[in-house]
Amino acid sequence: MGEQKKPSVREVLWRKKRARDKVLDAVGRLCEEAWAIFEKIAADRSATSRDAVTAREMGLRLRSLAYLIEGEHYIDRIAFELRTKEVYLTASEVAKAYVSEMVLGYLDGILLYGRQCKWDNKTLHEEYQESLEKSLEEIRTALIPTGAQPVDEHADD
Repeated sequence: MGEQKKPSVREVLWRKKRARDKVLDAVGRLCEEAWAIFEKIAADRSATSRDAVTAREMGLRLRSLAYLIEGEHYIDRIAFELRTKEVYLTASEVAKAYVSEMVLGYLDGILLYGRQCKWDNKTLHEEYQESLEKSLEEIRTALIPTGAQPVDEHADD
């Protein structure tokens, strides 16, 4: 069997970008869901403001999560622009640490906030919390690095 060609830095970064874009799409859907709940509660004049505030706060926290996820892209971009394998490998370690420390920590905070919130409409809360937790666990799985990716020596292209 022939030896498989190691992916170039550019190929690895494009794969990471496409995967990150999918995660950001999922976070965007969660933000839209939180906003829809906020609007639904706001339209119902008999609803309490606590539920609306909680839904709005969740949407803001999810939007912040998206910005944190996007931050990894800038670490990768800087590494690519410097065009050396050593810088790329160092930046790759920094990006992994960034995701595990900042992004996943913030994601855990959102889950904890969702569990600790008090809602007046228990049915709405249960439906939303179940959907939120499932989606955030899928996002967590997508963000956890799958291991070291071998890289071609040539950082050009």
